[in-house]
Amino acid sequence: RAPHRAQVEYREVPTLKPGEVLIRVAYVGICGTDLEILEGSLGYYRSGMGSYPIVPGHESSGTIVEVGPRITHLAKGDRVVVECIQGCGECSACADDNAIRCVNRMELGVLKQDGAYAEYMVARARYVHQIPAELPLARAALAEPLAVVLKALRRLGATDAKSAPRSVGVIGAGTIGLLAAKVLAKRGHRVTVMDSDRRRVEAIGAEFATSTSLTPIGSSEWIVEATGSQEVLAQVMRESSTGSATLLLGFPYGREPFSFESIVAFDRSVIGSV
Repeated sequence: RAPHRAQVEYREVPTLKPGEVLIRVAYVGICGTDLEILEGSLGYYRSGMGSYPIVPGHESSGTIVEVGPRITHLAKGDRVVVECIQGCGECSACADDNAIRCVNRMELGVLKQDGAYAEYMVARARYVHQIPAELPLARAALAEPLAVVLKALRRLGATDAKSAPRSVGVIGAGTIGLLAAKVLAKRGHRVTVMDSDRRRVEAIGAEFATSTSLTPIGSSEWIVEATGSQEVLAQVMRESSTGSATLLLGFPYGREPFSFESIVAFDRSVIGSV
């Protein structure tokens, strides 16, 4: 309802509009973004783009229980996951299937559209995807954060076919950081995961090289920053190696002053991905 004010309430299941489906939610992840919405610290809410009340939850899986008019590719009983970022469906960006550029975009459970912290959720069918029968619904709830990682790594150039093995420092051993580390290692890159929480680092085991300090950023060709910490970002901008590329996956960073000369003078690249 407002920062630091949440409540459970009963709502009527809405009537579906053309192009919408009704999903019975099976599983939903608790994301750092959800906690920032609760705290009121998420940039969308500080800037006034986002507003309360909002039903959070954008990492979900479930089963379709009803389909609206004009839907042919989905049916009642389908097991599905849902994209978070959804376009208006009417603008030129949406006509190009590029919801991220839609000026009226919604983000499920985050911005202008209620999410999956509920028994039932409405979503536009264009952004609903059927999952394989052998994939458990609990695991399927990780499809959204994994998609975030895969899209971000494309922006970095870390694709299967095109990228030679690199030394990569992943900062943050949370869900996004660990998924990024797993994908990068699977694609043949040399990965070091950094996190100041020793318990997180010890839980990783021997799957990757690990560090409780940021020292490895000085020898990393690529850096994946997945904490959203202003202090960490500032250190990366000071200490990353010449010619390195930094992928920003944390959210939000807030107001972080730094000199753009540090990017130009050392041939660094900084890439953002929502």
